[in-house]
Amino acid sequence: MHLFPEHLSDKIGFETVRTAVLKKSRSVMGRERLATMMPFSDRSVIQRRLEQTREMMDLLQNDTAFPLNNLHDIREPLKQSRAGNRVLPLPVFTEILEVCVTARRIKSYLGDREKHYPELKEISIGLIPLEELEKILQDKFTNSGELRSDASHQLKSIRKRLNNKRNDLRSTINRVMSRVAKQGRASDEGPTIRNGRMVIPVLAEYKRKVQGFVHDVSSSGQTVYLEPVEALNINNEIRQLESEEQREIERILRELTAEIGRNRDTIRQNLEVLTTIDVVAAKAQLSIDLDAFVPVLSERSHLYLREAYNPLLLLKNQTLPENKQEQVVPLDMELTAEERCLVITGPNAGGKSVALKTLGLCAMMVQSGFAIPARDSSELPVFSSIFVDMGDDQSIENDLSTFSSRLEWMKHTIARADRHSLALIDEAAAGTDPEEGGALFQALIELLIERRAKVLVTTHHGSLKVFAHDHPSAVNGSMEFDQATLSPTYRFKKGVPGSSYAFEIAKRMKLQEKLLKQARRLLGEGKKDMETLIAELEAKTQEADQLKKKYDQLKSRTQKARHRYEEKRSAIEKEEKSIREKALKEAKSIMDSANQKIEQAVERIVKEGQKDEEVIRKARQDVEEFRSEVDADLEAVENEASAFEDVSEKPKVGDRVRLEDAQTTGELKEINGSTAVISAGGLRIKTKFSKLVKVEDASQQKPKQRIKVNIEGGSRYKVVPPQLEIRGMRGREAMKEVQHYLDDAIAAGRQKVNIIHGKGEGILKKLVHEYLDKRKEVKKYHMAPIEQGGAGCTVVIFR
Repeated sequence: MHLFPEHLSDKIGFETVRTAVLKKSRSVMGRERLATMMPFSDRSVIQRRLEQTREMMDLLQNDTAFPLNNLHDIREPLKQSRAGNRVLPLPVFTEILEVCVTARRIKSYLGDREKHYPELKEISIGLIPLEELEKILQDKFTNSGELRSDASHQLKSIRKRLNNKRNDLRSTINRVMSRVAKQGRASDEGPTIRNGRMVIPVLAEYKRKVQGFVHDVSSSGQTVYLEPVEALNINNEIRQLESEEQREIERILRELTAEIGRNRDTIRQNLEVLTTIDVVAAKAQLSIDLDAFVPVLSERSHLYLREAYNPLLLLKNQTLPENKQEQVVPLDMELTAEERCLVITGPNAGGKSVALKTLGLCAMMVQSGFAIPARDSSELPVFSSIFVDMGDDQSIENDLSTFSSRLEWMKHTIARADRHSLALIDEAAAGTDPEEGGALFQALIELLIERRAKVLVTTHHGSLKVFAHDHPSAVNGSMEFDQATLSPTYRFKKGVPGSSYAFEIAKRMKLQEKLLKQARRLLGEGKKDMETLIAELEAKTQEADQLKKKYDQLKSRTQKARHRYEEKRSAIEKEEKSIREKALKEAKSIMDSANQKIEQAVERIVKEGQKDEEVIRKARQDVEEFRSEVDADLEAVENEASAFEDVSEKPKVGDRVRLEDAQTTGELKEINGSTAVISAGGLRIKTKFSKLVKVEDASQQKPKQRIKVNIEGGSRYKVVPPQLEIRGMRGREAMKEVQHYLDDAIAAGRQKVNIIHGKGEGILKKLVHEYLDKRKEVKKYHMAPIEQGGAGCTVVIFR
């Protein structure tokens, strides 16, 4: 990627990101790569790097511990291992062993998870396990990095003899020391080592009384350190064995060095691959710290940042105590493929420059393989070059003024810009005559638009606002200003220009009114009217936004109420159907019993004789009595079956009515054939006339079912659904929803709820589980069965 000027990384803040990611690396080699890291311009390379970062973020947050450690810088020892008759230092072999073990473990780890992390698995293909070399080194060295005594038979024999001689020496020295001490010729010290030989401390006046060789004298001169003659031969033998031991160690290490040399190329390749994995892990860890997501790479130069936080402000907050952290306002910005230029206006210190830096830094981070702190629905084009005109680049050495330096930037940009370029211009036309500077920068912007570059400009010049309004490929934008408090909100608004609010801010700063009146007069009516119009337009826009927010809230509440009513109506219909079925079954049973009674009466008449009038009369009486019972039972069944049917008189316009299958009551306003309109709760509801029931008084209205839940300031009644969905939310927003939902569910007496967080990258799942661990009311929680959402849903059971 081509960047201009050379110190663009500093201007945008990419150097700060680079410094932060260096701290996440676990190796010298990884830090070296990250220190020289630059954005890529090849789309396929960028996409692959982003997928690697995405997979590593998922791995680090949701999988078992990743075995990436002990990446020692063994590049120089590997070079030396090929030199003839060279012996590498003892600690190096342990470092090489640890690198080999790490390479083998990571290859196995990613191989077992190939379906989950295909891009990381692709990187690990370059790792070649050296199990034979590992075994050789493990057999030669202890866990602390020392050469094992059984590294060779000869070394084992030498060390055994050496230990025996050292034991003999200690016994001899202790025996002589005891004798000299009894004679009163020894100092209070015990045996010690001087010049690699064991000696005893003897008082200087008795040094000729004890046979041996003096190796040292104390600083006071009162004590000499003497090697007894009895220990002379043993000490000599020990020194000889130590020499033999050293020669054997060198021989073993020389053989191992040669073995390292034979595998040098493979070890070096493994080290390179591990360094690549370390770099990916460092980027992923920083992305996690920023609560970042991987955006979409646009195919058609569509630019869309949704809730994009400036990474520098987030990194700064991480270094501060929570009570001193500043609120960071996210940026929502969109430029379609046809919109090539955005002119941002607004008050000073309103966030215009921060908006430019946020876009530029996010673009550089994405093309360097980082996720960005914005919603994953954000979309960025791939830029082959970025040109930034920001800040003061005057140079005493090159005799350049601020404006001259801007002309140099302009010259370079015109020579290199194309349809894959991004140009960020801060405070256009500043540093020279406003009219001439405005015209010059407008001409530059028109040229860049012709080349189909993306151009973002901040300015105070009205001519550029007019240009953005008139040009078909340009659009105005502004940083919002709260006119009630006369302070910036740092929120970006597309489609309308902003005022500089110079007079409003000056008034807030209590500048003399006389001076302000004179300034307004000098400004001129036309300019003043335009600024007033912009301010009024922004005020109206803010008012419209507030109305839309209230409308959205009302719409959301209405939809929830409608959903509740639909659920209740469905339940009532099911109950009605059940009662009808029951009534019909009972009616059938009664009729079957009645028919059986009649048949029995007829049989008795026939049996006892048809001419017996008394018998016939008695049978008729029995049938009539039972028929009366049947009629009474059927009437009761019919009353029960019609419990949900309207038996009252038909309502008229002006009557108080109730929807038959709901609890809503209101006034009947219109009757149009089979349809009617009622007014309820300030809303006009259209329904079937046959569904309305006239309500004579309050006693005829159905009581409302209430479920109690505690809220701030008292109590309320509301339905708590059995599940909460937080998919697509940002971490902080999602956890607020989870907290409120759990409070409501517990207060409503629910025993079990579901939290749907989705699978995705596992960030929300981790946050939810960490929060559930802190709630004492939670008895346990687990992932839902596959048919109920599996890993995308957590089932919570309360105590």
